[in-house]
Amino acid sequence: PLAAYDVTPASELSNTLPALPIEIDDPARCMRFSALAFEGLRSQPSPLWMQARLALCGMRPIDLIVDLTNYVMLELGQPMHAFDGAKIANIQVANAKPGTKFRTLDGVERSLPPETLMIQSDRKNVGIAGIMGGAETEVGPATTTVLLESANFDAATIRRAATEMGHRTEASARFEKSLDPANTILGLGRFHKLALRELPSLKLAGTLSDGYPRPKQPAPIRLDCEFAARVIGNIEGARLVTSERMIDIFSRLEFKCEMAGSGASRSATLEVTPPSFRATKDISIEADLIEEIARFVGYNNIIPSMPRMTARHLEPAKPLALEERTLSNFCLGADFVEVQNYIWHDDDWLKRIGFDPGECITLRNPAANNCSRLRKTLAPGLIAMAEQNRHHFDSFQLIEIGSVFEPGHDRVEASQHRRLGLLIGRQGKGSDKLVWDGLKLALAGWATHAFEAAVRFESAKETAPWEHGDRTAAVLLSEASIGRATLLPPELLTKLDERLRSWAFALAEVDLRPCVAMLEHFEKLPTVPRFPQPDLDFSVLIDASRRFGDAAKGLSSFRHPLLKRLTFIDSYEGGSIPDGRRSLLFRARIGSDERTLTDEEIHTFNVHFREFLTINGMELRS
Repeated sequence: PLAAYDVTPASELSNTLPALPIEIDDPARCMRFSALAFEGLRSQPSPLWMQARLALCGMRPIDLIVDLTNYVMLELGQPMHAFDGAKIANIQVANAKPGTKFRTLDGVERSLPPETLMIQSDRKNVGIAGIMGGAETEVGPATTTVLLESANFDAATIRRAATEMGHRTEASARFEKSLDPANTILGLGRFHKLALRELPSLKLAGTLSDGYPRPKQPAPIRLDCEFAARVIGNIEGARLVTSERMIDIFSRLEFKCEMAGSGASRSATLEVTPPSFRATKDISIEADLIEEIARFVGYNNIIPSMPRMTARHLEPAKPLALEERTLSNFCLGADFVEVQNYIWHDDDWLKRIGFDPGECITLRNPAANNCSRLRKTLAPGLIAMAEQNRHHFDSFQLIEIGSVFEPGHDRVEASQHRRLGLLIGRQGKGSDKLVWDGLKLALAGWATHAFEAAVRFESAKETAPWEHGDRTAAVLLSEASIGRATLLPPELLTKLDERLRSWAFALAEVDLRPCVAMLEHFEKLPTVPRFPQPDLDFSVLIDASRRFGDAAKGLSSFRHPLLKRLTFIDSYEGGSIPDGRRSLLFRARIGSDERTLTDEEIHTFNVHFREFLTINGMELRS
């Protein structure tokens, strides 16, 4: 059980003496304001033990009154402030008026930010709430009555005021962290208890005054015991933490527990209400309760174990698979650089290239007045990219996979589809043929890589300002038209910039919708082998004039029950290789799904494969 806090009970602080009138204008910003007046509380040194403790905590001892408030603040976390009681007739907590200046205890006149929360008496400022008191109401040698304030303020209000004034204090640092409203009375009781030890003749000059317009009760939190036990896991000496164990832990920590469900030991549901001193920015959700149980049980007592998960094979979405494969082919295999343009047309740029896209889907809140139409083609953006990049490079290859929007649909999503845009630029004489052939070769490689199909080009008439009259082609894949390819005409280049005469650009745009249906079906990956699968390398010599495709085709006809995979590794000519000959390195992976292979089985495979190589005119290197 938690040790009882040694305080004077609130009942002993209440009497028949007059109460101090307290008025709180905004209960959301000042939740509670408690005050107690003392007589006989004089300025004198605090006891040596208290001075030592304060010094060890980094605070300078001053006198008994100040040291008592600091000691309680360090011990309980509740800041307090002492006023000269003769100068305080009543208390109001209100906002400072705009432009107000206030002299604080340190003698500095401060300009108060708007909505700074102030402590007032007769509507006159006597202290900055939660930060520092005023110089006019400071306790001095002539003070006969001390009014002790203990309040609770909104954390954000205090943090904002202290930051804007550039004046953070020990008190504001604690109020910024959200304190328990119940601590205001506890702080006064602790102050009274400590003060009586040093001043036996201390008397109360008034009854306990407490302004608490909206008492706050901690809200109960629902805890699923089975879920909590599963999250915490197994502990030493027991399988899982039971609900009875959880109730015992919470009871020791002064949490209130009530059963909210029925069932076996771990399937119960608890309604847990934290004590007020744990309910302010500490314990508020189920995860906090689970953490509390785990902390009490001991993290070192929890047996570490990996969570069990079920893995499933999910078929990849074909459109995404096509885009990933396309980017891999062009960026990794063909040295293209991916670019991304905005999804709207730039009207100023369209005027420069002389293109009118016609009816477009328009944006109600465009990024700029000339960018209100969603694009219908990727070409203008790629041409703009080319015009910018030619200042920095002699040649470049750009790829963009982006969305275009066709009007005439009820929803924007229905009008959106994906396209592939390619642009190859090169400077120098004879670049026209190089970029045109390079573009066709890149598209052919993509078709082979992505679809295992051939792409075909058919002559077509130009229909856009960026299409060349003699070098414009329709792109066909499996006899389906998927896009267009062209050279940028010299007239357009000259129109943009005279210096572009020395450049050549090839542009292609492909609609990816018909391409998705051409993707092959994906097969599930095989299971991870249970038994070792060794790799055997074979280096063979063939005639240098023999094509690699012929050699690979011959090897593909080899069959053996142990063979899992046969791959080409490397090719080498020269050096120790005889003239007119070429060395090819192949790797065979063998194995069994039922057992580990024996040395005899590996040897037998080796002999069969060597015989096959000899029959197919391949000589093993010694």
